[in-house]
Amino acid sequence: MFGVLVVRYKDELGYLAAYSGQLQGCKELDYFVPNVFDYLQPDGYFKCHEAEISEINRQIASIETTPERIHLLDEIQQAQIDAVTEIDAYKEVMTQAKRQRDFSRQTGDDARTEDELIRESQFMKAELVRIKQKWRNIQKELDTSIAHYDKQIDELKGKRQQKSEALQTWLFQNFIVRNARGETRDLLDIFKYTPMGMPPSGSGECCAPKLLQYAFSHDMQPLCIAEFWWGESPKSVIRRHLNYYNACRGKCLPILTFMLEGMDVEQKEMHKDAGESISILYEDESIVVVYKPSGLLSVPGKSERHSVFSILSERGYTPKTVHRLDMDTSGILVVPRTTEAHHSLQRQFYNRTVKKRYVAIVEPMIGITLNEGDHGIIDIPICPDPFDRPRQMVDYDYGKRSITEWRVVSPQPSGLGSGEVVLSLVPHTGRTHQLRVHCASCDGLASPIKGDPLYGHRGERLCLHAEYLEFAHPVTGKRLHFKVEADF
Repeated sequence: MFGVLVVRYKDELGYLAAYSGQLQGCKELDYFVPNVFDYLQPDGYFKCHEAEISEINRQIASIETTPERIHLLDEIQQAQIDAVTEIDAYKEVMTQAKRQRDFSRQTGDDARTEDELIRESQFMKAELVRIKQKWRNIQKELDTSIAHYDKQIDELKGKRQQKSEALQTWLFQNFIVRNARGETRDLLDIFKYTPMGMPPSGSGECCAPKLLQYAFSHDMQPLCIAEFWWGESPKSVIRRHLNYYNACRGKCLPILTFMLEGMDVEQKEMHKDAGESISILYEDESIVVVYKPSGLLSVPGKSERHSVFSILSERGYTPKTVHRLDMDTSGILVVPRTTEAHHSLQRQFYNRTVKKRYVAIVEPMIGITLNEGDHGIIDIPICPDPFDRPRQMVDYDYGKRSITEWRVVSPQPSGLGSGEVVLSLVPHTGRTHQLRVHCASCDGLASPIKGDPLYGHRGERLCLHAEYLEFAHPVTGKRLHFKVEADF
């Protein structure tokens, strides 16, 4: 990420430039402002202690890859396989023997007495216990053999954690930022009262803190600031070349809140006020189905803006929530009015018997030509970006599976920009921002929804519309169908 800060110095206007983190492995470059705290001197405190941590990592890797330990791990794995094989095979023998005993009791075609049959059963049960105990003993011996390796690894990992935490504490204590009043605080103090309690890794290294620190330290008056992305998007976080982005909330918001104290800050309004316009499509004693315009919240947020929920409450309804649409998304919502209807609709959404369909305009797809009827499935896991909510990110380790079915409705609709495509989108899961991420991600369609301020390019509105909703009436069980055409 790159940033530019327009400043006034004495009677002259100028600008400062910065980049987040490091650029091409360099800690500082001419033309760009320096870091808030330069901790990467080759023989400095940070590098020396970082080298100690790297040496511990090397020792851990050396122990983990010791031929004796690898051989023991192979033995443990093979022992587990052999144990399951022998136990399952003997259980099958026991099953066949029981069938034979039952058959003998029914037909009398066996010279053995009932006592002998019972003793056979008892013997086989005892033999199964002995087999299991044998493998437990083998496993115990192998675990004992490998334990001293694991003990060394655990001790080194504990030492590494202590050194890493101490080094992080030192680093954040030395990241001292200045605000507009000339006051200074370190990052530990700034993040002390946040929900995280500690600064996330990389805090203070983004563009905005660097730019403001330099300006305040050189008696410059900040006038306006912008950050933009340059280059290809990372795999996990969606970024577009030359798009402007807000500072991240997790790392930068607490820092910037302090740094901007003492200044009159004007923030660009992110959304147009949609007013209080909702349309009632259907209502009875159990439910109300409404059309929500783009720009209106579904449920109350932190601000005092109106929402579908608050508008219905003011009109005398007692609404409950079972699903919602993003503020920028228009479309159909069903709102239960009773506890019974609420529970019924919750079950339907949980069991995925509610049918939803969206329509969206997506930006031109680079190097891809789509024809009407083309379709596919996007199946990529997503989760919240912990440092930049409400953004979501692709994460194959911790993300939740998210599935979207897409189909081309019109590849070249009249009245739209060249290369824009109208898609029908059916979400088979209900993750936050699922459709927006699946369209924009390079692992999905790599084509953001038109007007998407988070994952694409800001426009007059987000061209995403929930056009169809089908569910069973919570009282009568009759299937209800609602459709509202998009207004874009």
